[in-house]
Amino acid sequence: MSRFRVKTVLTSDGERLPMLIGSDGSPVWGAMVFVLTELRARNRAASTIENTLRALMIFQVFLEQRGINLEQRMSSGRILGLDEIEDLVRICRLPVEDIGDVGSEAPISELHSSAVSLERYRSGRIVQERKEIVPAFSATRLRCIRDYLKWAAVNRMSRLDGNSEIRLALDAATRFLVEGIEARLPPAESRGVLSGREGLEPEVVSELLRVIRADSPDNPWHDEHSRYRNELIVLWLYYLGLRRGELLGVRVSDIDFRKGTVVIARRADDKNDPRRRQPNAKTRAREIPLASDLLEKTSNYVMTFRAKLSGARKHGFLFVTSDTGRPMSIPAFSKIFVVLREKCKNLPRNLFAHLLRHTWNDRFSEEMDRRGVAEETEKKTRSYLMGWSETSGSAATYTRRHIRKKAEQASLSMQEQILNGGTK
Repeated sequence: MSRFRVKTVLTSDGERLPMLIGSDGSPVWGAMVFVLTELRARNRAASTIENTLRALMIFQVFLEQRGINLEQRMSSGRILGLDEIEDLVRICRLPVEDIGDVGSEAPISELHSSAVSLERYRSGRIVQERKEIVPAFSATRLRCIRDYLKWAAVNRMSRLDGNSEIRLALDAATRFLVEGIEARLPPAESRGVLSGREGLEPEVVSELLRVIRADSPDNPWHDEHSRYRNELIVLWLYYLGLRRGELLGVRVSDIDFRKGTVVIARRADDKNDPRRRQPNAKTRAREIPLASDLLEKTSNYVMTFRAKLSGARKHGFLFVTSDTGRPMSIPAFSKIFVVLREKCKNLPRNLFAHLLRHTWNDRFSEEMDRRGVAEETEKKTRSYLMGWSETSGSAATYTRRHIRKKAEQASLSMQEQILNGGTK
């Protein structure tokens, strides 16, 4: 079995270029030409290119396991048969570490399945115990593979005579493939209120803040730096509602300790960021005030803990690793919530960082109601603090819990009026 891996090259000007590397250490030619011409040329983000290459990495493993030579297939006007499409769909549902000898780390969000070998799956020795990735992830994989095969087929057909039998056969095979994959895409998740993601309940927030305290006996970390840093990370997420990319991109110099503010800046392809997978702010730059207790804890972290790590003196990023002092990576950040879920049994099994962004929006809605702020002013204020444009519809994604509770209160009030003999 060949090993494939996705490697990101950091250029001198700060640009991140993900590459799919084969067993011989060289880039996988077709996949790289595809992402360079179809994605990079259109200024797609490095993360988009990386995710596409991860999907194509899975496809390469699939081809090897089935003994398929794609070049030979297309030369004869064929691509994949129906049984092969079915097999590909099944494989795309599996966590990346269960698909084969793939030498690339899967995103943390995909790692919630027990280990199952492809051979066991295909032999039918497992049925119900196999867990799968989120349907949206498998659908994304399949779309990437579909687009790649369609691109490869179109390029092949462009070199053939318009009326040649092979061209006509390949055109038919392409349409069959596209229709076959699209018919088997997992259905989109409902966007209704019942299925929408909501913020954490107050009692869960209280338990999280208790456990994560640096001096808590239930704090799952042992070294002093990790305990204090991880508490501060959770507090920043809870107080400010930041995305992980925004948080990991904060530099000490972005914080004005005198004014009590922090600038959330967008720095795509920052050449001063040594991380190959650069955390990025997806939203607009803005300046946010910091509460006095959060500012004090942050200052203490910088002066007492961060300053002791020699590696931290080589860069300006706020949150650093406990051993080397290097800027904290996305996988290291995600591991915090993996550990909390595993070690702290009173916390929900679906706890992850982005839920704190939803929780912040619930708290913001409650505060605006308490102050009697007009709806339009509330919308503009929320959009600024979240980094959205004023016309963005993103607020609806983050206010489901608050809207649901207000609806419940209104419904109960109406019912009570009727029961008490009211007619209005």
